[in-house]
Amino acid sequence: MSENRDFGFCPRCGALMQSGICQSCGYENRGQAPSPSQNPGWSQGVQGFQQTQNRQGYPGYPQVYVGPPREKGNKKGMWFALAAAVVLILGMIFAITFYIHSIFKMGMEISESEPGFRDESNSGNDYFGDDYGYDDDYDYDYDDDYGYYEPDENDPYYETITDATRTDLAYGIDWITESIDPDDSEDYCTFYCIYPMLRDFEDEHKYDSANAAIREMAQSYRASYREYSGGCSTYSYVTYMDEEKVSVAFQHDLYVEGGKIPKVNAVNFRVETGEVIGYEEMAELDQDLAIRFRAQDKTQNDGVEYVQDLTDEELLEILGDPQAAVMFYTPVGLEIGFNYEDGWVTVTFKERAL
Repeated sequence: MSENRDFGFCPRCGALMQSGICQSCGYENRGQAPSPSQNPGWSQGVQGFQQTQNRQGYPGYPQVYVGPPREKGNKKGMWFALAAAVVLILGMIFAITFYIHSIFKMGMEISESEPGFRDESNSGNDYFGDDYGYDDDYDYDYDDDYGYYEPDENDPYYETITDATRTDLAYGIDWITESIDPDDSEDYCTFYCIYPMLRDFEDEHKYDSANAAIREMAQSYRASYREYSGGCSTYSYVTYMDEEKVSVAFQHDLYVEGGKIPKVNAVNFRVETGEVIGYEEMAELDQDLAIRFRAQDKTQNDGVEYVQDLTDEELLEILGDPQAAVMFYTPVGLEIGFNYEDGWVTVTFKERAL
């Protein structure tokens, strides 16, 4: 007797099917079940997982192994993403650290290079002292493109107030700075001035009287600077110095709402004695001077309206007023002028000399 049975796998429960009927759940395949000879892979699968008992415990039927469901996702991809995140975080930490270090280093460099001001005398024969970084012992090559004016005796007139210091004389210049700043950070009313002190290389007290006069003129608005909304600043210039005389000019700016009020004054000394040279010794105030003053004003200043409208008598009266008039020597000549309501004006008298 022989028996021919067709075997297969149940699509529902995975158990063995015989003649198209599942021996476990009763599922019936209405189509023809494939035989092991028709599908060797199935036969091998049955042989590979045959056991003596199926899940119902019926002997002689093979049990098919059904593995666990495949895990979602990809472990390799997960590890790759985790590694990328770690690298990104480390890179951000490094970038932030480098940025903070760069800012700190830059701040240190700026704080070390910024100039400061002292309220004490600068030792040595320095132009503006060490605080400004200028030294008369060094030959600076000033470029005209920067607008630096070097007065010369051959100039047709004096262009602007500037320094004309020298280092080949028996006396030198020290520079003093003074300032008053309010405690309130929102109060912008301040006082600032910078001025020179004469120093004889042999007798340190020779110019005490002259220096007192310089300091007094530089501090002309120290007591009243609070009367102006923005305070006052004074910049002083050694406009001329040689073996016989030295001149110091002062430019004051009084800061008010909407602008400033400029003022100028000057003082001159004999080098030998340190005595002040009076204005009356520097120029003779006569009608000839008044005429020439007005003519030079047209050439030098394009004719200031206030000056051109003055009569000779009015002009001479102003030039004779010590509170308004100003005179100082320069390498170009003698500068004569005065202060008025809208500012100040000076002209150059080239042949005038003490």
